[in-house]
Amino acid sequence: MESKKASKTSWKHVICCFVLLIIFVLTIGMHINAEGPKDEIVADSSSDTVPLKAGINSYIASLDFAEKNEVELAGPKEEVTVDIVYDANYYITTYAETIKFFAQTFGVKYEDIEADLRARDELYHDEFENTNIGYLRDAEGNIKQYDSVEYGIVEYFYDYVERNPKKVSKKRVPYSGNAKYVENLIIYYTTHIYTNVDTATALSIGAAESGYYKVKYMLKCNNIYGGMSSKGLIKYKNIEYGVLSYIRLLSKNYYGKGLDTIAKIGKIYCPRYDSNGLKIASPHWISLVNKAMEKYQKYNLDIILVDMLASRNA
Repeated sequence: MESKKASKTSWKHVICCFVLLIIFVLTIGMHINAEGPKDEIVADSSSDTVPLKAGINSYIASLDFAEKNEVELAGPKEEVTVDIVYDANYYITTYAETIKFFAQTFGVKYEDIEADLRARDELYHDEFENTNIGYLRDAEGNIKQYDSVEYGIVEYFYDYVERNPKKVSKKRVPYSGNAKYVENLIIYYTTHIYTNVDTATALSIGAAESGYYKVKYMLKCNNIYGGMSSKGLIKYKNIEYGVLSYIRLLSKNYYGKGLDTIAKIGKIYCPRYDSNGLKIASPHWISLVNKAMEKYQKYNLDIILVDMLASRNA
């Protein structure tokens, strides 16, 4: 009897232990699922959460792979090109500083010039010539062509002031600045606009006439080449306009007519008569110009508008 009781008691213990074991296993499993693995941070559902334990390199590689697939799916990107229309509007924008400079030189308002250029463009748009933003024409009505855009801009201004005299300021500003700026004006005008004029010769004639651009009474008149009228030394509105007038004179009345040496120029510019009554260039004048040439033949002639303007206040 006692042995049977003991057997029944042991089976009850086994069954109880088995039940407890199952409860323990289920409890531990639920605990693990609730807290997650202790050595790993569970990723958020958002796309920017980074699995730190997985490693940064693996993450970067996944981004590269995704980007590569995206490019392959989307196909090669097409290059977008913008065609530039070379019309008056383009040149007005591109050469805005040059136009502003010559507006000041000729004594007119930049706003008036811009409006006039756009009005001309509207009128003659289909006939645009890229060196002639003013649509200037010859005697037969054909649109002119110039050696450079700057040349065309200058000729446009001469045309504009002739057509609009009431819009031109009569104020005169005597020059009291340095000689270097005057020299740079000559260099700029002869290398960018009236290129048929030899720069060193123009510099040398001006220096011979104005004491190397330092004679005050000439500078006050903005006249560096000795140009005369019936009233005496010609007075120009500013030094920029005075120097431009000088270079334009050389271009059209001398070099443009084949007078391209100091002797040929001097025969008209500063004439004398020899013992036989023949007209020649003044020997003294030629000597002064040749002396100046020794200096100006060594000058740097590579100058642009910005450099020229900077030298005014140097």
